[in-house]
Amino acid sequence: MESFKFVRFLRLLRTDSRGSLAIAFALFALSGVLLVGMTVDYTEKSKLETKFQLAVDAATLAAARLDDADGERVQIAERHFAANLTPEESAMVTGKEFKMTADKANMEGQADLSIPTRFASLVGISYFTSRVQATAAIARPEIRQLDIVMCIDATGSMTPTLNAVKTNALNLETNLNAELEKRGIKAFDAMRVRVIYFRDFGGQNLTGTNPASWFDGTKWITINSSHPDYWKAVGDNPPMKSSAFFNLPNDRTKFSDYVNPEKASGGWDLPESGLECVNESMDSAWAKVGDLPEGGSKPLQAVYPVIAVWTDITAHRPSYSVSLKNPDYPSTTKMPRTYDALRAKWDDPKVIDQNRKLLVFFGNPNMTGTDLDGQADGWIKIKDWPGFMVGGTLTEGNSQLVSKLADAISSKILIPTLAK
Repeated sequence: MESFKFVRFLRLLRTDSRGSLAIAFALFALSGVLLVGMTVDYTEKSKLETKFQLAVDAATLAAARLDDADGERVQIAERHFAANLTPEESAMVTGKEFKMTADKANMEGQADLSIPTRFASLVGISYFTSRVQATAAIARPEIRQLDIVMCIDATGSMTPTLNAVKTNALNLETNLNAELEKRGIKAFDAMRVRVIYFRDFGGQNLTGTNPASWFDGTKWITINSSHPDYWKAVGDNPPMKSSAFFNLPNDRTKFSDYVNPEKASGGWDLPESGLECVNESMDSAWAKVGDLPEGGSKPLQAVYPVIAVWTDITAHRPSYSVSLKNPDYPSTTKMPRTYDALRAKWDDPKVIDQNRKLLVFFGNPNMTGTDLDGQADGWIKIKDWPGFMVGGTLTEGNSQLVSKLADAISSKILIPTLAK
């Protein structure tokens, strides 16, 4: 009716020769009003499309959650879609479809819209049509195992870290899974932890003629080159010690018993043998896809190998000359002598799972120092490795050990993600 009145008005103006100027002015004014009105309509259309897109996104993601049955995913999506719209908005939906792809790897959603206009209807455009779509990867249940190797600087200044590990040992599995569940991640089906304490393979320079200070296991003594442990005295006793993997929660008492007696001590010069600890961690007996977890009846479908480092100082290079004097220093077949060779080992799928490997560093990887060979900047050299991440400061790694580990581990867990 409004459109008919407008046309009739224009016809009357056209037959009135006395109002040509008025007609021109009126047409100009009406054009301006229509332009402003159309802009309003398109702005409203854009706002509503955004609202509908968010509704489709939310519905598709909700239907892709880890623990939902495939037969329920479509209904879940439709419920979430409807819950995000007002009755007036729901009336604009002319069609919708939520479905799984044929390979059941993704959820897809779309909605067709008919958005009514206000001003554009004056020129015959009563509705704008539009379509919004979303695709989300479905998070599938997997039999998963988490293996954590704690690579801990145990030199004299590291008492707070050793205490933090002792405090969290008995309930690590329970508390870590609880933290992961807070982040929307299902608890792991199996979890193991291994502990490696490192100090220094080469902190005291010996020439073969100068006397050495040596801890014989009970007390410090001074020894000369004729002593059988003389060259071992270039480093701490022991320079590194490690456990096997503890299966949690079954071995939690053994885990606690292993860490509780440890005391911070040693560390001759300021750089320590941290890279040797990382290398030893890489050599761990990591779980592999297809293994049966302890007490499990189904093989593992996903493994998550995590090396977590706590330290307050930089690391010697792999070929530090004083360390190489130590007869206990790992052989060339075990410990690479260059950064490139160490990186190649990290990138070897035969050594560690490449899809989910993680090296979490608590401390400052940009620390530098000096030793008898000059610059000692071991952590700087590896901080760009794939999978390396700073989990927090050393203080945070001590006081928030479990939650900070959960933050890091959650970065590797598959959750539903949108693909536009």
